[in-house]
Amino acid sequence: MSFEDHELDPQIVAGLRDMGYEDLLDVQVACLEPLRQGKDVSVRSKTGSGKTAAFGIPLLERLDTEIDGPTVLVLAPTRELAAQIGHELEAIGKYREIKVVSAYGGAPINAQIKALGQGAHVVVGTPGRLLDLVRRKKLHLDRIHAAVLDEADEMLSMGFFEDVTSLLDGCIKCEQVVILSASLNEDTQHLVDRYTTDVETIDLSVDKLSVDEVDHVYYKIGDELPKHHYLLHVMAAEKPASAIVFVNTRSDARLVTTQLAREGYNAEMISGQLPQTERERVMAAIRDGKLKVLVATDLAARGIDISNLSHVINFSLPEDPAIYLHRTGRTGRVGRRGTAISLVSGSRVRTLGLLEREFEIKFAQREFPTTDEMVQMRNDDLLAELVKEAENAIYDGFLAQASAVLARPDARQLVAYLLKRRANQVHDEQRSKANRPKPPRDTGRKGGRRDGFKGSNKGRRRGASKKKGSGRR
Repeated sequence: MSFEDHELDPQIVAGLRDMGYEDLLDVQVACLEPLRQGKDVSVRSKTGSGKTAAFGIPLLERLDTEIDGPTVLVLAPTRELAAQIGHELEAIGKYREIKVVSAYGGAPINAQIKALGQGAHVVVGTPGRLLDLVRRKKLHLDRIHAAVLDEADEMLSMGFFEDVTSLLDGCIKCEQVVILSASLNEDTQHLVDRYTTDVETIDLSVDKLSVDEVDHVYYKIGDELPKHHYLLHVMAAEKPASAIVFVNTRSDARLVTTQLAREGYNAEMISGQLPQTERERVMAAIRDGKLKVLVATDLAARGIDISNLSHVINFSLPEDPAIYLHRTGRTGRVGRRGTAISLVSGSRVRTLGLLEREFEIKFAQREFPTTDEMVQMRNDDLLAELVKEAENAIYDGFLAQASAVLARPDARQLVAYLLKRRANQVHDEQRSKANRPKPPRDTGRKGGRRDGFKGSNKGRRRGASKKKGSGRR
């Protein structure tokens, strides 16, 4: 639907056009009139379908910029999502001069307090940081006219139930509540029942959208080569423009990122151990197209919203089939087709049958070359790169040393060592220093804590209960 069909505010249209929008998406059309009319709305639509603009367009159209202090409050489950929503709302409201403040942990609170003091119309944040600002009397909930819960199901699953209800209970003059989620589970429904009146429910068939816009492919791997070698062949064969590689453990994330970077791929990982500034740098890089490959576990990727991914690659299939759908729903967004590729061992092929039956997914199988062919192809690629580099280098002063090396009985080992040093140098050129793996600590004892858990819903972190604890981040 075109902007003209809905008589949008010309200033809002100007902001949307700057963002690359040419018309409205399905979820935006569905939400526009109910939110313009001031109704409470519950929206079920997958992440990346345009939900921020769906609530942002009508709420920013109706926002009274003459009122002192923020009148729109938006809650998000993660820092990255809060920052992204804030950036997008600011872009939509640019020509109305709407000021948006993003508030989340990991960033200096004094800077956020200063921004609020300088005037804001909209506040976007994570529940814990927003409550902190309320307790410091820097954010006044009694002025809020509209409250939005984005990714509500994710927020509650992370243990924010009490924080969310405390914030909504404080919005005593709130006239409009918008609750957006990918699924409508019991806890999300509880929020809808408790905080909305005569709610309009919009359901855009999440699972169907996730399947229809994505090509699902699998490669069956063997035991002849280390698993990351198969991934390297997939990367060479598929040539993704941008991708998330999902792994099940932090140790796999470190290994995969290191191997990709050593092969020259522009790859970095995200984890809860990264400083917030580094996480924001990595996320900005992949959104802006400066980073090609992001490696993450499901936990580290919570709340990540990237619109232009060409591929999602499952280095390992998740234990929970529903998580597969959530992972692959990160590609094939906003009218673009995407590709989901899975590396599948013989014992996990039956998982594909379960996904086919449960979600009506049709998998296409692609074949690897033989093991010898893959090794030869990788060697040929490496030699081609070395020859290309050598053609543009000056190395005459090292020819005598090269001859001496080749004359030694251990020449093969020395060349292998030099190739390893080159790979490490390529790795360091591809990744920022803060994103490189730390050397393992010597604990003085054998074994150690396991790096991950088998079940996707097991090993809940302390404070992640839905009803107890704040889950504050």
